[in-house]
Amino acid sequence: MGGSQAGDQAAQIAIDTFMELLEQPLPTEPNQQYDSLLQQCYLADERIREKAYQSFQTLGMGTTIVAAIITPKTCIHVYAWDSRLYHFRNGELKYQTADHSIVRLLVEIGRITPEQIPTHPMRAVINSCLGGRNADGQFSIDPKWNDEDPPIINLQPNDFLILCTDGLHTLVLNEELEKTIHSSMENPDQLADQLVELALDKGGLDNITILTLLVKES
Repeated sequence: MGGSQAGDQAAQIAIDTFMELLEQPLPTEPNQQYDSLLQQCYLADERIREKAYQSFQTLGMGTTIVAAIITPKTCIHVYAWDSRLYHFRNGELKYQTADHSIVRLLVEIGRITPEQIPTHPMRAVINSCLGGRNADGQFSIDPKWNDEDPPIINLQPNDFLILCTDGLHTLVLNEELEKTIHSSMENPDQLADQLVELALDKGGLDNITILTLLVKES
């Protein structure tokens, strides 16, 4: 949360917390993978809030989050606020996370257009994040696990996954993402750089963090 003090510290705590998963055996079942991500969210939130109360310089710090466990066949993910995960197949968008934001709700009910988001006065209003809340504040992690319809992204060869901050998706809309991915099918290693350049060309209003992944034949 770059608009708040010590947001970089909150983000680093979240990164360090999730890196601890690499020191443990990968759970074999999707629901166990989901639970491990969810528990790290709560642990990171607790650590961020503990750090926040140690100083006026860190008070209120917080971070968005999108995290995933990706195997050759599946993607299990969680997120809070407006960091996103996209799933593309044959260059077409199949799924994206739904931001925990006021402006997303305004777009859904037709009050504003996606193009109006970057300049909307409520763009930075937070519905959910790690840290950044008062003592009694609640936060939401999505998607919720449902045994009857579990939130598992089943992957196929040539699928693209993109995990990113709002520095990308606020400026680069879905049609432009699809166009860029279509043009990068032959050279996916350059996709992240192309997307960063595209966002910078449009003003680069916020932190632009991107992770791209192409599923290949096993």
